[in-house]
Amino acid sequence: MILMYHHVAPPEAVPKDHVPLQGWAFTHSPEGFERQLFELRRRGYRFVSLPGLVRDIQEHGSEPPRTATVTFDDGWVDNFTYALPILKRLSIPATFFCTTSHVQKGVEDSTKMTVAQLKELLAAGMAIGGHSRTHAVLTEVPPEQAREEIAGCKNDLERALGIEVPFFAYPGGAFNRDVARFTQQAGYTAACSTLGPAHNSRSSIFWLYRDLLTESMSTWGDRYRLCPAARRLLEFRVARRLKQRLE
Repeated sequence: MILMYHHVAPPEAVPKDHVPLQGWAFTHSPEGFERQLFELRRRGYRFVSLPGLVRDIQEHGSEPPRTATVTFDDGWVDNFTYALPILKRLSIPATFFCTTSHVQKGVEDSTKMTVAQLKELLAAGMAIGGHSRTHAVLTEVPPEQAREEIAGCKNDLERALGIEVPFFAYPGGAFNRDVARFTQQAGYTAACSTLGPAHNSRSSIFWLYRDLLTESMSTWGDRYRLCPAARRLLEFRVARRLKQRLE
């Protein structure tokens, strides 16, 4: 199971006039985020890094059972301020998918992590992935712009951080067959979607399924995501949505 997060921040840090694409609707409080990780461990989940998970899928054909992989979208600075200390304290690896327009231009964005902070994430054993330059909806822009958003983000991160960036997450979960192909051509080895819940295998390597759990983990959606039998039973819904994306 690949978990998808956006913001980790206390209630007073959530802006009252936020817009949908900023992801504040998916905020976890620091206490709630830590409690969720503890609860998943209590339920028998083993936390693995995204690089380790992808390696397992490539070598063995599918993701191991009862594993959880933590991912964050967008590169928000609160991930560094609030989530990183918790991850370090619990020795849990995570991958942070970052937009790079500010990195490309060499300017600071007070809402996004700086290059120095990204380097601190790497030093703490975390991974960095691409999330496009401007969070463009890649299925709605011209093909050449989509290519530039995808490949340019990879180049920005690799140049700034001095590392290989093999993973990508589609902004807003928007992808189709062409966007997935552009991602592969840019040199990424795997990409995450927002589709889920479903079991990841070699066939899903460029639209890895992820799960979005609420902080309380008590909704019907949470319950079926955390129930192996329900996940298997409802995978046809994910397959149908995937087919629509790739047509």
